[in-house]
Amino acid sequence: MPHYPFRCSECGLEFDVSRPMGEASAPATCPADGAPAERVFVVPQMAFKRPAGAEPPAPPRSSGYSHHGHSHGPGVGHHTH
Repeated sequence: MPHYPFRCSECGLEFDVSRPMGEASAPATCPADGAPAERVFVVPQMAFKRPAGAEPPAPPRSSGYSHHGHSHGPGVGHHTH
């Protein structure tokens, strides 16, 4: 049976609810305080197998400007922090 992640609107507790797919959008309550919980939507993780002998993909090339641990897209001028 699928598991669906929820987050309590009061205490912030994150928990999973196991239920049939047809009930995925049904309301849930926090197991800690009974407050209403909101469903958390996550991106599914996927794994792809490379054919034997295939090279790993090259990292994307950036045409932006990078500094101080972050980058900016093309057309962004220099600035200070």
